[in-house]
Amino acid sequence: MRNSIIAACAVLSLALTISSPAQSAEVGRTKPEGTQAVSGNHRTNGVVRELDARKGTVTLAHEAVPTLKWPAMTMTFRISPELAKGIEVGQKVEFEFQNQGTVATVTKIEPRH
Repeated sequence: MRNSIIAACAVLSLALTISSPAQSAEVGRTKPEGTQAVSGNHRTNGVVRELDARKGTVTLAHEAVPTLKWPAMTMTFRISPELAKGIEVGQKVEFEFQNQGTVATVTKIEPRH
């Protein structure tokens, strides 16, 4: 129990130090072990878990990304205000993103039926 509380405090402390959209894109992102951050365009499906248009971020619980050899996970992406206008929390979406180093940015997002 004590270790869990200490770990939770460390995570909260780290989250509170993040201030820019570029850094915010890293919140909730866990790079799978043994994978590389491959630049380029990638496509997958997901569910919108959180949207902060003011910060320019969207958190998506997404399916696997074969082009990156990523398993399904929940992570936060950068998103432009224009793209953020058309989505809502809880919505199923199909999206494309660019991965540049450790920053992932949504370039296209559409509702999925």
